[in-house]
Amino acid sequence: MCSSSPRMPAPPPPPPPPVEENKVSEETKKAKKTQESQAKKSFGRQSTVLTGSLGDQSEAKTAGKTLLGQ
Repeated sequence: MCSSSPRMPAPPPPPPPPVEENKVSEETKKAKKTQESQAKKSFGRQSTVLTGSLGDQSEAKTAGKTLLGQ
């Protein structure tokens, strides 16, 4: 009987990383970064304000007390 387990062969080496052929120019990178920063700035406080500086000008809908079911 054999008391040791069989040895596995070493796995093959990983393939080399792909070579990037499409080089992006520095000018394009800068323009993209500027555009992204402007888009982030546009989602500031203005996008969360639902009313103007005077607040809600509509009439409040209030009624007297009522009993449930009536």
